[in-house]
Amino acid sequence: MPESDRLPRRLAAPRIPLAALAFAALLGMPNARAADKPKPAAGKTAAPLLTRDELRTCMAQQGRIRSERDEVNRLRGAIETEKAELVRSGEALKAQLEALDRSSQEAVDRYNEAASSRDRAIDAFEARTTEFNRRAEALQGEMDGYAKACENRRFDEKDEIAIKNGK
Repeated sequence: MPESDRLPRRLAAPRIPLAALAFAALLGMPNARAADKPKPAAGKTAAPLLTRDELRTCMAQQGRIRSERDEVNRLRGAIETEKAELVRSGEALKAQLEALDRSSQEAVDRYNEAASSRDRAIDAFEARTTEFNRRAEALQGEMDGYAKACENRRFDEKDEIAIKNGK
């Protein structure tokens, strides 16, 4: 390169390490993606406002979901407590079996009665667990329906106030 084609050192472009360029490119990526998103046409919103009837339905559904969720959580606690009791009684029966005097018919009968009583308790527990699972699945379905129809939907605050005032 001839001497006249060279830029003076102070005018030469600074050398930026490759890692710094890659980092700067990564910082700029979210902004580039945000610019690529389609924007709604002027004057149009993403979704129409909820009507007063739709809002009333959503508010009622939200109340039902809240009360059912509280009930499901209460049942879950009861089931967990009952399960812990069944596990404890199973361990007690196992210890009782190890110490069982098999020569005494009366002791064997007491053990058999305790074991069959635990088996009945397990059957009842399984039935309650099945009912609990059905209720939990129904709650999840209602929550999914609420999310699809109501969640993050816009509404007029005047409609909400009117509904709360009984209109």
